[in-house]
Amino acid sequence: MLKNPVFWIAIIALVLLLFGASRLPDIAGNVGKSLKVFKKEIKELQDDTDISIDDKSSDSGSTGSTDTTGSPQSTEQRRTDENTTT
Repeated sequence: MLKNPVFWIAIIALVLLLFGASRLPDIAGNVGKSLKVFKKEIKELQDDTDISIDDKSSDSGSTGSTDTTGSPQSTEQRRTDENTTT
């Protein structure tokens, strides 16, 4: 349906009737500006998310976890302890 050229001609004609030829450049310019702002905000959000993830990973510092007594414990030891208690 979208590949049919008659469909696109009908859509263009409908847009011309609704908005008029004089307003189309304004509408296209506004849509372009909106997309530019949207992409900028998405990029900033991704950068902020990447920075916060990097901060969290650098704050943890150690590879092992800490149990309730405060001593470091490897992941394998923790799994073994969890399996024996259940």
